Amino acid sequence: MSPPSRAARRPPGGRLGNLLAATGAAVLRRLEAMLVFAAFCTTAVAAALRRDSWRRPVRANFMEALHGVAVQSAGTTLGTGLLLGVVLVTQVVYWLQTAGQIELVGTIVVRLLVREIAPVVVGLIIFGRVGTAILVTLGEARPAGWLRMLERQGVDPMTLLVMPRMLAFSVGAFCLCTLLIMSTLVAGYLIASALGIVTVPIWRFGQNVLFAMDFEDFIVPPAKCMAIGMAIALVCSATALARATQTYELQRLVQRGFARAALAILIVNGVFDLAA
Repeated sequence: MSPPSRAARRPPGGRLGNLLAATGAAVLRRLEAMLVFAAFCTTAVAAALRRDSWRRPVRANFMEALHGVAVQSAGTTLGTGLLLGVVLVTQVVYWLQTAGQIELVGTIVVRLLVREIAPVVVGLIIFGRVGTAILVTLGEARPAGWLRMLERQGVDPMTLLVMPRMLAFSVGAFCLCTLLIMSTLVAGYLIASALGIVTVPIWRFGQNVLFAMDFEDFIVPPAKCMAIGMAIALVCSATALARATQTYELQRLVQRGFARAALAILIVNGVFDLAA
């Protein structure tokens, strides 16, 4: 009996069928990954709402993570605020004064700094300072075996490892965003005043910015910062805990975590902008 020809072995549909099958498989994999991550986030939020979750080890992990975000990242945030004050505030004041629209300084600063730049920059600072540490630390949980050891001891890894970091990143992001905005405004005013661009007192400059803020500016930007911090913690934790073997290098894990964290920051920022 002669072997079947190449045309007979080809699946129905030919190249178009293969392309559609590959596209469908890729889409299903992405949807499955999104559903798994949504379940991961829901489990972490549900654990935070349970009263019996907040035992002493969980509180200790929360305080340690909050210290890493709010305290250890404060110097980087102040330095970034100084650079933003030179680049953003000073330039805005200079060009608006040149155009004779100096009264619009508060409005421009609020729309650029408070609503858009500060939450995104804080998210990047948090990932660079603390998010990478999560990827490296939790990335060894499954290959080293201590994640299974926690499960055998009856300890929920989600409650002990993920949930306190999620809340600590959220609270720390709010603190860093406030610090970034204040340092940017103060640095921008001092440099503009030293250059002779601004002649009003600093309290009037701050009053101009404060009066330019709407009621939503006291709610939406803080909520955006907290959501970005929470998203970074969840993305980094999920990416790290998905590392099953040591054959997957930590360098590649950090690269994948950065790509996912950056995408999460942009998605959260876009959702809040559309909702506002």
